[in-house]
Amino acid sequence: MEIKEFLSPEAVVFIPKENTPSKKDLLRLVAEIASNVYGLELESSCAALEAREMASSTGMGQGIALPHARSDDYEQIVGIFIRLESPIEFDSIDRKPVDLVFGMFAPNNSSIEYLKSLSGVARKLREEETQQFLRSTNEPKEILSILT
Repeated sequence: MEIKEFLSPEAVVFIPKENTPSKKDLLRLVAEIASNVYGLELESSCAALEAREMASSTGMGQGIALPHARSDDYEQIVGIFIRLESPIEFDSIDRKPVDLVFGMFAPNNSSIEYLKSLSGVARKLREEETQQFLRSTNEPKEILSILT
């Protein structure tokens, strides 16, 4: 599954430094965007992301985080991308703050597609050129183009 198949243009957001959230607020923002764009239930989605983070951080290093959750409540794989102008602490494996965040929600019965989608996002975001391009723009349309 390609990123363009599960990332809506309305789910790509830039957060300026004056609105920099905490990690907890960022997870809630991911859930809010999922609720507004894809119709997911806000509170259960937020709780699912927080539970996943408590199990182990989804901060994968290089300033990237991939918060994700699965549930029987979700009908399809959906994505949210947030670029933060000011990086935040995220308990990443390399201890570096995060500014590129790709949130994902998937149904429990989509294990193979979910894992392929998640690994595809991780692979794309680990590309140094992709990171440079993403960090050089504040425009959601450009960000979407870079990701897809």
